[in-house]
Amino acid sequence: MNGIELKNLCVTFTLPGTRVKAVDGVSACFSAGQISGIIGESGCGKSVLGLAILGLLPPYASVEGTLKMDGVPLKGHRPLGTQIGLIPQNPSESLNPSRTIAAHLSEALLPLRLSRREQKARSSQLLIDFGFTDPSRILRAYPHELSGGMQQRVLCAIGTACSPGWILADEPTKGLDWDLRQQVQDNLLSLRQQGVKSMLIITHDLPLARELCDNLTVMYAGQIMEMGMGVLDKPCHPYTQAFLNALPEKHFQPIAGVAPQAGQRLPGCAFAPRCPYATGRCHQNRPEPYITEEGRIVRCFRYA
Repeated sequence: MNGIELKNLCVTFTLPGTRVKAVDGVSACFSAGQISGIIGESGCGKSVLGLAILGLLPPYASVEGTLKMDGVPLKGHRPLGTQIGLIPQNPSESLNPSRTIAAHLSEALLPLRLSRREQKARSSQLLIDFGFTDPSRILRAYPHELSGGMQQRVLCAIGTACSPGWILADEPTKGLDWDLRQQVQDNLLSLRQQGVKSMLIITHDLPLARELCDNLTVMYAGQIMEMGMGVLDKPCHPYTQAFLNALPEKHFQPIAGVAPQAGQRLPGCAFAPRCPYATGRCHQNRPEPYITEEGRIVRCFRYA
């Protein structure tokens, strides 16, 4: 298939005195030509999953399962830059304050092995593509000399420098005010005009996910609870329903109980201790992903 395919993917961190499984048996397909989103609470494993796809996990992390792009295994290979462009969170912290924008773009373009003249021309064109009318000035500038919105556009230019087929955006609106968040949304949409047809957006920003994503994957405690189209309009899994009910527009209805501790592995469904529909079966056995009549994938015995 054309896209990113994960099968029974597990990511475990070996820490002093303990081992923490941050991603627990994830199987998913993110199709090429679509904008796919991964949502969930902080600590659910969604950013770790993104790092696993990019091949950027630290040495003390071990990966099990299979990870493929367009049918080719990615394990042991870093697709960052040439196959997948990264747009990280928080522009002001993602750019090196001691380096010019030209230096950032030159580093991003290294895989293309361009001459200095070609490199400068490509850098200027990338900035023009993202709305800069004076690329020469921007190339000479340092990050602190640019506004937050301009820094975000620079990150988009860096992410697309090598014309990757995919863009992975990791919490692109985290910590941003409303105006800058809107600029980020516009920048992500403009990526399609620059030839990027496939995106994976990791976010807790549900309005952003609603506006941009063709399909959504919902994670909880390192596992996928629900996946498919129309998730925000008609949630099926009890966790997704509770997660959406906790939003301001739903009057902040809190989810009862607490999430499992990092790496805690429960014998049954990870959400069972907090689920109003849980039965003895839910506490004892882990449900498999089931497919609903609408084609939604849901990890819940209610759909068995």
